[in-house]
Amino acid sequence: MPKIFCFGLLLIILSAGCQRPSDKAEISIAEIWSRPVMVAGAMTDSAAAHRHHAGANGVVYLTIQNSGSAADRLLRVRTEICETVELHETIMDGDRMMMQPVENGIAIPAQGSTKLEPRGRHIMLMGLRRSLAVGDSIELHLDFEKSGTKTAFSTVRQP
Repeated sequence: MPKIFCFGLLLIILSAGCQRPSDKAEISIAEIWSRPVMVAGAMTDSAAAHRHHAGANGVVYLTIQNSGSAADRLLRVRTEICETVELHETIMDGDRMMMQPVENGIAIPAQGSTKLEPRGRHIMLMGLRRSLAVGDSIELHLDFEKSGTKTAFSTVRQP
């Protein structure tokens, strides 16, 4: 009887060691920040002195890391701070730099990372409901194809 028990236990241990790792994405978000913005019509001398950008749009930059064995995709971002959020990329059209929405989300490779940074891909906050001052924090909900929704907080700071 003990030999049968040991043989069964050995089979369980060996089969556990031979299983394929799960095909999961393991997403984490780092280095998340936004530029200060003074919503149009609310510009003050103090805001101008601190080089706040004036307008109705803001931006979020971050790094998305995937330590999992499957690729993932950032599909959309939601926040209460503005009317619309879009994933954008900066492109060159001749000698003119312009932004355009990213179609089909942003890929995050398995065992890799993707940076959203100035002059590249970024999260565009359109129709800000209030100004973004240095030190403010913005709550964001990032929807991934495989990892579901991740909540992150962007700190407003000077570049």
